[in-house]
Amino acid sequence: MKAKIDGEIVDCAFAGGMEFTKPTFVDIDADGDLDIFIGDKDGSIRFFRNEGTPQNPCWEFVSDFYDSAIAERSFPAFADIDDDGDPDLFVGNREGKICFFRNDGNINSPLWSQITDFYDSIDVGSESTPVFVDMDGDLDLDLFVGKENGMLSFYRNVGTKEIPCWELVSENYDSIDVGAKSTPAFVDLDADGDFDLFLGEEYGNVNFYRNIGSDTLPQWEPVTANYNSIEAGKRSSPIFADIDGDSDFDLFIGQDEGKIFYYRNDGTIYLPSWTPITQSYLFIDLGTYSHPALVDIDADGDMDLFVGEYEGNINFYQNQVTVPIPSWSINTENYFAIEADDFSAPTFADIDQDGDSDLFIGRKDGKIHFYENIGTAESPFWNFIPDVYNFLDVGTYVSPAFVDIDGDLDLDMFVGQVYGKIYFYLNDGSPQSPSWTLSSDDFESIDVGWYSVPMFGDLDSDGDFDLLVGNEEGRICLFQNEGTAESFSFLLITDSFDSIDVGERSTPVLCDFDSDGDLDLFAGESKGGLHFYKNLTLNSIRGKVTDQTIPSENAVVYLSGEKEDSTFTDSSGNYEFVGLSLGNYCVFRDSTVFQYCFFPLESDTFEINFAGVTHVDEFTEQNTPKHLQLFPNYPNPFNPETTIIYFLPADGKVKLIIYNLRGEKVKELTSGFQTRGWKKVIWDGRNSQREKVASGIYLCRLQTEEGTETIRMVLLK
Repeated sequence: MKAKIDGEIVDCAFAGGMEFTKPTFVDIDADGDLDIFIGDKDGSIRFFRNEGTPQNPCWEFVSDFYDSAIAERSFPAFADIDDDGDPDLFVGNREGKICFFRNDGNINSPLWSQITDFYDSIDVGSESTPVFVDMDGDLDLDLFVGKENGMLSFYRNVGTKEIPCWELVSENYDSIDVGAKSTPAFVDLDADGDFDLFLGEEYGNVNFYRNIGSDTLPQWEPVTANYNSIEAGKRSSPIFADIDGDSDFDLFIGQDEGKIFYYRNDGTIYLPSWTPITQSYLFIDLGTYSHPALVDIDADGDMDLFVGEYEGNINFYQNQVTVPIPSWSINTENYFAIEADDFSAPTFADIDQDGDSDLFIGRKDGKIHFYENIGTAESPFWNFIPDVYNFLDVGTYVSPAFVDIDGDLDLDMFVGQVYGKIYFYLNDGSPQSPSWTLSSDDFESIDVGWYSVPMFGDLDSDGDFDLLVGNEEGRICLFQNEGTAESFSFLLITDSFDSIDVGERSTPVLCDFDSDGDLDLFAGESKGGLHFYKNLTLNSIRGKVTDQTIPSENAVVYLSGEKEDSTFTDSSGNYEFVGLSLGNYCVFRDSTVFQYCFFPLESDTFEINFAGVTHVDEFTEQNTPKHLQLFPNYPNPFNPETTIIYFLPADGKVKLIIYNLRGEKVKELTSGFQTRGWKKVIWDGRNSQREKVASGIYLCRLQTEEGTETIRMVLLK
């Protein structure tokens, strides 16, 4: 999924993170534009295909293990070493060797064959970073290799451009030494016909050596050890490419945390002028151990992004607009000057039910820091209240989650930790003032190995909260709630999330990010990136039935608010439901609700004829239920308001409350004594502060002395 970061489109924002990025550009499919390959610390090579143009690239993430993993710390380089018209692939590695993959395909479709004997003699000790360039003007490619000690090894090609033969000329080329971990890049930056030299190094600077010689006999003049005052963190890996088709070279820099810095050349081919564009080219990367949280922190109707990470900072991305893509402004990399000492796991919950979100941060030392929001829903202001959660004794690397798991209208607390278990603290206080009691130090006997990260959401739309748990292996475990909203019972579902693997240290968070009525999944991981998985389940109504119109063929019909796979004929309005389970149903159409109850026969195929059905504003006495019943709201999805109908079998105290999927109270619609009978309430899509709420899924919960009922509602703007 794309995202806009500080005004710049990030095409593959949620492709996950990397470490020790080493980017290189090549037109691998001969379509006239540059594609990008990036070496990673684990030895993999990521491939991003350019589906745009030479002037306006548009990146598609293709593979995170291009061809195969080579060895730890891959440093890819492309060169047509056999002069057959297609690029071949060379990969340096931590061992100081160079792996050679000959392209036996063609310029449009490469086919790689690893040749094991051509480069066995090349060994620079460790951290080999190869680059090919015709340094002596003899029309064949020579080889330079950066290495651990900060120097350059130079191998002259004494063969031909079709069959190279390498001669070691120097292990300390021209006495150049940048200290440690030299990463060379050659480019004719001043258009004088010869190559200039740039070198990345251990501490993130870029060293510039101007060629004041010629294209056949270079002579190097050291210009600066801090080119353009660039500070890229550590392990800078510069590369030059004309990415915007304006005939000058732009600058990209990989580095140790996995980011890619992009500097656009707004000068000329003779005199570059660098404009820093982004530190998140291609994807979002926060360093290591990203832990996302999503919340509408400014009450503007879209989800803002907070990401904790290993250094303990909270990175805040404020969402300006969600359609057609999220547009985030990097508000700060150290939100509200909050620091959590080497690890931060943020989550938000309205723990005091005052209408705004409070902030909780899990820490490496096993504590949870609590920041009460004493501002407003639109403008939060955080008050750190120390020692409130010092009673916790759950281990280290804690990740808290809050949800009303027992249906008593207050938030309970679950805490993941280093040993893979989950601690459950029951809230025995009130919705406004929690009081925590340790209910279980081994919740439901769940054990995911190491580093459990719990997240709750109603994934199967049955009115109760299911549980996702991230772990050390980078997988996500689903525990489906087979109980009710008041009495949970979790069952491990082994196949639902099998395809999701983020590498290591998965940190899931659920959110209806695209406002389509279902929960989408974000996940952080050990390399500091973010992954986004769109929920493709159909959850919104695809057709309406009215007295005036009959839907076209093959519509999706909803019974009691739940989708049923169905087809129907439009000649008479007869619906044919396939695979309908046994039970009673309410059938809905447009803005008028009426009840049509029937008992299924032995067959699983039924016909329901709507012809001649008369409008009714309320349920008639002949259809009166014998027990408490909360019916699906109508319309659903809705905008701006929806009607909620329920039946009370006896007089008594009643509460009707709207919650979001995090279990936070949005608005109390009804509270007090009511007499027996049919009741109708309209919700206008506003919270208790009379503010319009964001699009998404909301839970409506009816609580009486007879029991509790819950329905799911979709606000779709």
